[in-house]
Amino acid sequence: MTTSAKLNSLTVAAFRGSCANFTLPFETGRKLTLVYGENGTGKTTICDAFDFLAYERVSSLDGYGLGKGLEKFWPTATKSGQNLAVTLETSAGACSGRIVNKQVVVSPPELRPKIELLRRQQILSLIQAQPKERYDAIKRFIDITGFEASEAALRQQVKDVADELSRAQLAEGQSLQELQGFYEAAGSPKGLNVVSWASQKLAQPSANLDTDIAAIAELRSTFDRLKAYPERVAVCSRTLLEAKAALDTAEQQLAAAAASVTDGLADTLTVLEAGSMFLHEHPDASACPLCRSEERMTGLAADVASRLARLGALRTATTLRLTRATALASAESAVAQVAADYRKASAAYTAAKTRYAWNASVKLPTSEPPVDIGSLQAWLAANDAIAGTWADIEASWRDERKFVATLNAASDRYQTNAAARCYLQAIAPKLDAALKICIDQRQVFTNEIIGAIAKEIGELYEKVHPGEGLDAIALPLDPKKRASIELEARFAGKDVPPQAYFSQSHLDTLGLCVFLALACRDRAEETILILDDVLGSVDEPHVERIVEMIYEVSARFRHTILTTHYRPWRERFRWGALKPGQPCQFIELGPWDATNGMRHYARLPETEMLRGLLAAQPMDVQSISSKAGVILEYALDYLTQRYECAVPRRNGGAYTIGDLLPAVSKKLRDALKVEIRDSMADPNASATSVVPLKPLLDEIERIATVRNIMGAHFNALSFDLLDQDAVNFAHLVLKLVDGLCDPTHGWPNNDKSGSYWRNAGDSRRLYPLKKPS
Repeated sequence: MTTSAKLNSLTVAAFRGSCANFTLPFETGRKLTLVYGENGTGKTTICDAFDFLAYERVSSLDGYGLGKGLEKFWPTATKSGQNLAVTLETSAGACSGRIVNKQVVVSPPELRPKIELLRRQQILSLIQAQPKERYDAIKRFIDITGFEASEAALRQQVKDVADELSRAQLAEGQSLQELQGFYEAAGSPKGLNVVSWASQKLAQPSANLDTDIAAIAELRSTFDRLKAYPERVAVCSRTLLEAKAALDTAEQQLAAAAASVTDGLADTLTVLEAGSMFLHEHPDASACPLCRSEERMTGLAADVASRLARLGALRTATTLRLTRATALASAESAVAQVAADYRKASAAYTAAKTRYAWNASVKLPTSEPPVDIGSLQAWLAANDAIAGTWADIEASWRDERKFVATLNAASDRYQTNAAARCYLQAIAPKLDAALKICIDQRQVFTNEIIGAIAKEIGELYEKVHPGEGLDAIALPLDPKKRASIELEARFAGKDVPPQAYFSQSHLDTLGLCVFLALACRDRAEETILILDDVLGSVDEPHVERIVEMIYEVSARFRHTILTTHYRPWRERFRWGALKPGQPCQFIELGPWDATNGMRHYARLPETEMLRGLLAAQPMDVQSISSKAGVILEYALDYLTQRYECAVPRRNGGAYTIGDLLPAVSKKLRDALKVEIRDSMADPNASATSVVPLKPLLDEIERIATVRNIMGAHFNALSFDLLDQDAVNFAHLVLKLVDGLCDPTHGWPNNDKSGSYWRNAGDSRRLYPLKKPS
């Protein structure tokens, strides 16, 4: 639950720069708090405290390369998270934030403040952001979540189809290029384009090609087998002749061996061999194994061995003759087998040749293989050249078959890709049209809201830069993109992106106006507006208008806190030049130190401080004269700059009363006067009073001359003036400043009238416009 309760105080302990307990009070009846402080005095800590309560974060630490776990940097460097506490006291109660078990606990949650926080580093974020990011910052004011989801889905479909179409077009081109290669390889037949040639080529039957390849492969195989027979016949013939000669030789050797053996000895060969074996195995036998005789056993083994030796040649010859007879039979059988195999091979060749209707390109032998195998070699030699062409023909047919298969695959790819491309080309425009309808309808709805925001931005910007030709701020939706907002402004009569033409100061101002316009649209009456040092680059001529614009806008919010280290703001408050209609609380932060942490004190304008010194009892004359001298220096500096008076040139430009007062010449003093027009709405009405400045300046100069302080800095007044002179001096200075400066509308700085200088409320008119010559 949010609340619009008034703020009483903010107390922080062990949080960021607050080493000791720090309490920032908020004055009753003042919805605007201006916190001034030099760098390092704790301005950002105050803003961080509200950020901590509202969002359980400290966003000032973002973007500094500190990595994750920024929570460890929240407590003061010398304290732990258990000591950290932030409390906001309001008229509705107190809201406190602590860290418990490494978690932020804010209680009671219903009093958690609603804030809008703008930091210096964020001021240009919406200006420099990409159009989509700019839309994201505004979309919370445009409730089209469901519609955006549908549009996003349609946009994704459009993208997907476009990607698919691009891929299909690329694939179609590649497959067409592939077909082009085949077409050119075929000689680019005239009268046919690539696609029609491929279709015609693939329409031709390819079954005969496979049969041709099988038939010629068989013919080549049967012819090649015939080539082996001349060699086989030659080998077999030589083997047969050699076998016959070897057998004749063996028979002759056998006859010779038989003739050399005693008659009958050959018949006992077997018995002798058996007996030799017996005697070898039974060397101790005492009787003959055949006759059982014992008396002949002596010397029997030697006798048997002698007779067997004489029979060895016969035995060898017999074995050789048997072996060679067997070899002859094998040679004769081999010759017969070769003849039989040849007849079969010849028949196979004849069948392969005669049973197929050959293509005219195939040349064939005119005769069949000879019946007589002996004539085969001559026949082969006569037909070898013809048979040699068959391998090339078969290879060409196989290439043709491979070509047709590859062409068929390429043609299929082309047809598939072409069909996909046609389909996608048909639906892509329809999807684009549907998306355009969605975008148009969304823009009609959102443009009304965004137009109102842009109008308010322009109105705020015009308050700061009236008549500079940088008006007409616009936030047009990009019709070509979803959720994308451009940023435009008028410059030299043209619509341009302000980032390209505006100065840094103008961009800062524009960024502030954008932020304020958006913040105003989100329950501003419940929101604490916090501006953390946002206008460091604003130049002097725009300070008053910036302040007036912020004061005007801040009235819409629950409370506004503005921090700054911009010294001109502080000085303008000191000198009464920062007093708008809305009451403002001014707090100045003092120097920070590690022991006491942050400190603050309220500051009054210098003129109010001087009045307070004059009213105090007992009167501190030294302080009165010193303060009056400071104020006089400021007033004289204003006059000498306004009328371009000649002052001594000095390094650093630190001028004293002794430099400034004589610079206001007698002619200028005679002409100087101020028309006071308090509470006058009619610019043509007569002034309520006229204050000539010459008497005041002359009397001030008289006091200074009498006391011989010419050339002395203001702080010497406190030692040289008598008490009454000091008091009179102070009253003269106040009368001079009160005439020149309106506490509400400030000093006359506008020369648009052409004849006088006026302040923002036209309550003071300073004459003349130019220094008399």
